[in-house]
Amino acid sequence: MEDRNLDNEILMILPRRTFFKASCLPGNWEVDQDPAGLSVLVDQQPAAYASWKDEDDFGMDRPTILFDVHGCDPRTKQELFEAVVSRLAIAYDQIPGKYPLYIRLSEADLDLIAQASHLGFIPYFGKWAKKTPEQSEKSWQAITDSLRTRYPQGLNA
Repeated sequence: MEDRNLDNEILMILPRRTFFKASCLPGNWEVDQDPAGLSVLVDQQPAAYASWKDEDDFGMDRPTILFDVHGCDPRTKQELFEAVVSRLAIAYDQIPGKYPLYIRLSEADLDLIAQASHLGFIPYFGKWAKKTPEQSEKSWQAITDSLRTRYPQGLNA
């Protein structure tokens, strides 16, 4: 994947409700909500932020989760991701006509792609605003190969 643009995004979909309870937080973490999204503070310092943004990926605006994390190890990044995504997905259940829920991630962020998959998000192989079906499929083939190399025993092994 070294020859690809690190900002190249992929799209994943949560096709149905899979979150019924927000993930537990360690004692030194707290969640702060603002009108646009959620922040996680670790030892009172900003560590991650996730928000919904209306994206026109299919000819109409749909809420899409965007995630940003401040430098941390891959395991903590995955835990931060689960903390905010689980809370946003539960809040998303309150929106009429809701599913599917979309998330955009960088192709290069294999740890978050693996965590999103573990949480129930599936790859989107079709046409959307940033890719043709062929480009989506090619991206996902490369991502799958890279995930098999990085996680030969699975995410929790």
